Amino acid sequence: MNIRILSDGKQGHLNQSLGLAQALVAKAGGAVEIVELQGLSTLGKIRKVVSGNDKPRPDLFIAAGHATHIPLICARQHFKTKTVLCMKPTLPCSFFDLCLIPRHDLRADRDYADTNIFPTQGALHPMRPDFSMPKDITLILIGGPSKDFDWDDETMLNQLSDISIHTPGDVVLTTSRRTPQGFAEKIRKAVPEIIVVPVEETEPGWVARHLAHASGAWVSQDSVSMVYEALGSGAPVGIITVPRRRNGRKSRILSGLEMLERDGLVTGYREWKKQGFRLTAPGTPLLEADRAADHILSRLFPQLATL
Repeated sequence: MNIRILSDGKQGHLNQSLGLAQALVAKAGGAVEIVELQGLSTLGKIRKVVSGNDKPRPDLFIAAGHATHIPLICARQHFKTKTVLCMKPTLPCSFFDLCLIPRHDLRADRDYADTNIFPTQGALHPMRPDFSMPKDITLILIGGPSKDFDWDDETMLNQLSDISIHTPGDVVLTTSRRTPQGFAEKIRKAVPEIIVVPVEETEPGWVARHLAHASGAWVSQDSVSMVYEALGSGAPVGIITVPRRRNGRKSRILSGLEMLERDGLVTGYREWKKQGFRLTAPGTPLLEADRAADHILSRLFPQLATL
């Protein structure tokens, strides 16, 4: 299977597409090519997609991000091939062969079995468990203010202190691009036991490599994509509370996290304290890319599903 990923330049979107593409190649064989569209006008994106090399002919285009919608539709028409979008689109789903949409973005009372919508448990990712690695750290991933979540230094520092006190072994923390400036230094002063590695000091693949070593992981509520990536590592995952923005609506992200907690896949900070400072193990890694790949093969490429 020859797969082309349309990338809008956002790493989170690319990770979703890569996770799916890698799962498909692992099951059916093939190769993956990434077509970079960042910085181009809509017309420029279309030209780059349809003028791409058609040898070998692409069997499948995968994309995530609103900026990829029109180029993905044009690729479908030009190459007469299949397209998969990893998100809820702003255009009708019928414009694509399949849309992989997180459950929290869909109506809970509707059956999507006979549609071109495949509900997923959160965002896809390329993370997979590595049982050969020693599990010798606890990893903390924090984000920052977003459209749904606010930020409070004191609340965050108090939770980090509790985690440090009640977690044996090394505790390693990294920030994100959204983390308020100077907060990493505040952690070093308030909770010196935590090893802080600011995002500016990390290189590509840093999170994945450290998740492979994690006996447990903590992720702040605002960093939802990291929650699902941590679950893919097989480590028990805790959720650090951050203030919600009072904008008159309930965040879809928060609804998705509450669903994970109800299903016993993650442990909220307050529940962790109630149950004696223990994180609940998820049982098995959450590998939604594998489940989505099986569905794509059976629905769009039945000739490859039996290989």
